[in-house]
Amino acid sequence: MNNTSTSAIGVIGGYGAVGSAAVRRLHQAGASPLLIAGRDPGKADALLDALPADGPPAATMAVDLDDPDSLDRFAARCRLVVNCAGPSYRILDTVAEAALRHGADYVDAAGDDPAHRLLCADGGAGQWATAGRTAVLSAGALPGLSGLLPRALTARTRRATRLDAYLGGVAPLTPAAAGDVLLARGPEHGTSAAAWQDGGVRERALPPRRDVRLDAFPRPVSVFPFLSTEAVRLARDTGIGHVRWYTVFGGERLAGELAMAWAMNSTDTTGLVAAAAEDVRHYGAWYGQEFHLWEGATDGPPAAKLVLRSADSYELSGFLTATAVLRLLHGSIAPGVHFAADVLDPAQVAQALAADPAADLTITQG
Repeated sequence: MNNTSTSAIGVIGGYGAVGSAAVRRLHQAGASPLLIAGRDPGKADALLDALPADGPPAATMAVDLDDPDSLDRFAARCRLVVNCAGPSYRILDTVAEAALRHGADYVDAAGDDPAHRLLCADGGAGQWATAGRTAVLSAGALPGLSGLLPRALTARTRRATRLDAYLGGVAPLTPAAAGDVLLARGPEHGTSAAAWQDGGVRERALPPRRDVRLDAFPRPVSVFPFLSTEAVRLARDTGIGHVRWYTVFGGERLAGELAMAWAMNSTDTTGLVAAAAEDVRHYGAWYGQEFHLWEGATDGPPAAKLVLRSADSYELSGFLTATAVLRLLHGSIAPGVHFAADVLDPAQVAQALAADPAADLTITQG
């Protein structure tokens, strides 16, 4: 079951938590031929066997991202490379550059600012455009949906003046996801305790808060202000004058373990994976994103609110990755290097997500 033509839609990390969610959606949508790739051929074959037999053609391939020849052999078979492997801050632009070398388009479920800067350095963005190839980064739940859903909300208002965002919950961490959580700090990712105010980053503006009750989460949560680079881009693009961006922890163990790992400058993800698992055992698994938007005066109740609930953030990432792939295959995204939130239609994404079985999305006004 490993014979597929060239010009495949190849998914690296295709049997992982995000990759399998993306593969299932792409297979259901008729995208073909699919090439499910990763280090473990057995896991890739197991996913292939689980796909409906009457669906479009699909195959598997062993690929080791630490072996450039292996990666090149894979990319040579693809017209579109989808990266669902991680951690993204170790992979950076490695898979994207292989895609470009072999004339393939590229979609990354993660790949935020550090990867974007590398791809655009020294005229790199122009190389993609000149080659007629497209790279779409940050096509996951966070970053990705976290930048798109507020845009869907602002489109419903006349003059947005303030946005508060709450993103997180309780979820198991894969080692790759734990690596991204551990390494997602520093000015290239955002600023802790900061807010966006009057066109600039205001440092040390916000304290953490505990026992916060929000509609997106089934129990009180702890929220920690972290103004991400995605939030800054959103503020600049929409002209919103005040943005408060919070990371949500629904359990106790992960937040403490992460703080300790950062303090010790550790790169070992074992403790984070175990802490997340312990939180899930105590509180169950749930994930949410909630956005409050104000018009005019920035005090009082918000003018609109978007609430997203899900049992599985990896399914949400798979949803947006598949959405980006399908839009790219449709020819709806111009050549060049883009963030998903800049090139996908926010209203269309919100409407499709509201109909997806992995999500519960509501928008209220007034």
